[in-house]
Amino acid sequence: MPRNRAIYIGVLIVAASALLYIGGQVIRAIEWFLPWAAGAGIALILVGLFVEAHKSRKPKPTAPDAATAPPKMPFEEKQ
Repeated sequence: MPRNRAIYIGVLIVAASALLYIGGQVIRAIEWFLPWAAGAGIALILVGLFVEAHKSRKPKPTAPDAATAPPKMPFEEKQ
């Protein structure tokens, strides 16, 4: 690292501007894709909401004594 603060700040400014320029070029290259990606994300959210709503309508099978039996711990030995 340079000891002179002006050189240090200059290097930081050059590096930052180069990275911003490269980022702008990348964004310009994929600009057409961004609305499609957002649409795909929204579609996936809607599909997930539909699946979760459909899943919650189905009754979950339970054992007849599940409401009265105490929960079993995984470390308990069977008798």
